[in-house]
Amino acid sequence: MPPAALDAPDPSAAPRGERRAGPTRFRWVIVGVLCAVGFVLYIDRINISVAVPWMKHEYLFSEQIRGIIFGAFLAGYAIGLVPGGWMADRFGPLRVLTAAGTTWGALTILTGLTPGPGFGSTVHPMTLLIAARFMLGVCEGCAFPTFNRALANWMRRSERALAIGLIHSGSMLGGAFTPPFIAFIIRTWGWRESFVISGVVTFVVAVLWRLIATDEPSEHKRVSREELAIIAADKEELHVIPADRAWYGRMVRSRNAYMLCLSELFFGFAGFVFTTWFYTYFVEVRHADETLSAFLYSLNYVAMAVGAPAGGLLCDLCVRRLGSPWGRRTVPLVSITLAGVAGMIAPAIGDNVLSAVVFAVAAGLFFTAASAFWSTLIDITRRGAGVLGGLMNGSGQIGSGIGTISFAWLQSWLGWETALQMSGLAGVVSGLIWLWIDSSRQIDEVR
Repeated sequence: MPPAALDAPDPSAAPRGERRAGPTRFRWVIVGVLCAVGFVLYIDRINISVAVPWMKHEYLFSEQIRGIIFGAFLAGYAIGLVPGGWMADRFGPLRVLTAAGTTWGALTILTGLTPGPGFGSTVHPMTLLIAARFMLGVCEGCAFPTFNRALANWMRRSERALAIGLIHSGSMLGGAFTPPFIAFIIRTWGWRESFVISGVVTFVVAVLWRLIATDEPSEHKRVSREELAIIAADKEELHVIPADRAWYGRMVRSRNAYMLCLSELFFGFAGFVFTTWFYTYFVEVRHADETLSAFLYSLNYVAMAVGAPAGGLLCDLCVRRLGSPWGRRTVPLVSITLAGVAGMIAPAIGDNVLSAVVFAVAAGLFFTAASAFWSTLIDITRRGAGVLGGLMNGSGQIGSGIGTISFAWLQSWLGWETALQMSGLAGVVSGLIWLWIDSSRQIDEVR
């Protein structure tokens, strides 16, 4: 919608007299709060990785049960992605993210309140724990599709990649912060208290989102008419009509939708190493010191936290300079492909520190492209940004799951170095697929 159209009456907007005069940049406040939501999202997601040795000592469960506890979250997360995206499109990011964040906090606290072996519960504690982690995964599945829905409503086309990159950076910083934070709480008070405190922090951020945000900028009194005109400057409508049956029909026929999901599938397969097997590889295969391996592991999160906003900035710059489709295509095409090449080189390097640094470079390059996926998705559809975001993110989770499960077989058959290089090769494929992704072809357009 052109800026001139803002003079038309808007029933959902605040009365003109109640709006602030002069330019504002409140949309970046929304991005900041979403960064905080992403930060606590990762606290609730990975706190159990630190607490599980103490939990295992109390409950005396097997390694198989530990795998089931971890797997329950991943299964729930995969199930929650598409419904979560649909709810964000249907009910708006304000209500969905408020309800989701509140539920994350409650389920995290309930995890800490799981009855001990001697509490006399009629339900086995492990059943309650697995159920809590499964439901947490279901509820967290809506997070990134809802982030995307919010940014589709609030951000200009030429600013979206940076905004998405900042949110990814906030999430990765949450991942880097959680291990020492949870370890400190456990050493000071206990593992149960670590979940309770994590849940309380999540409640606070959910309330902050509820108090500060609205579904659309036109509904917020702190957004000036000048800022509304800036948001509309890319000639996109301020109010998005939810996806209907005709839209779903066009999505099914959209090459862009399939190519985004396919690239994300290989992206997930290439990236699973950094979150699952990396520490084991350096300790058990390369025989690195455990403390050093933990530090080297953290380098990946630092690189991803830096790469995400840097990639968003570059992606938005390319859009302003090159337009579509090359503006969105250039960064992921180059960065993911180079990340895959770095991932193939790193296992062949004999020095542990140098190998880890190259792995970190690969991780940073992978996340340099993260914002391009989501900003391209918004470019091709604002009406279904949530549901298609769920499908795309779900494809990445499937790729990560396939990689995690198959890697044990691959390394026993081919060896660690070749198996890791195959994951790097998957990254090269993910990057090259961007040659067939055209952000100028929109699903929302009736052709």
